[in-house]
Amino acid sequence: MVGFVTAVLSAAPGFAGDWSGFFLGTSIARVQAVQSERGSVSASGLHLGYDHDFGRVVLGGEVEVDRSGRVRSDLTEEQTRRIKLRAGYDMGETLGYVTIGSARNETATDSDNGAVYGLGLSYSLNRALRVSGEYLHQDASDGAAVRAPSRDILSIRASFQF
Repeated sequence: MVGFVTAVLSAAPGFAGDWSGFFLGTSIARVQAVQSERGSVSASGLHLGYDHDFGRVVLGGEVEVDRSGRVRSDLTEEQTRRIKLRAGYDMGETLGYVTIGSARNETATDSDNGAVYGLGLSYSLNRALRVSGEYLHQDASDGAAVRAPSRDILSIRASFQF
């Protein structure tokens, strides 16, 4: 019995996935602007990041660009860029994480900045392919002319790890 318990405990770290490395991917999202008469809009995007696996803790960062289009009847965004830091817990083939960062919204005539934070769950299909779900809340603009509203973003992502 002692041998069996020892074998199980010594094998546990072997089940942990290796989340270290760069990743590049795409996403599709539903964006719901707070106080918007329009409802939710779709957004597509690209992301590039790096994670470092410290055993059970994974730390990393990411840059993301998406296009959401018309957010309000009087506001059409050309592009939103986000820079995010993330911290996660390695559960083997699954990684749960929290993220915080900054977002920059751009229209044809102006731009503004706001904070972004959220959480996500990634699943490693194999050594090179990840699928993820992510929820973000992006705060209202910093008072610039764009006056972008706060928004909730729910995305499905696919990433290639290299």
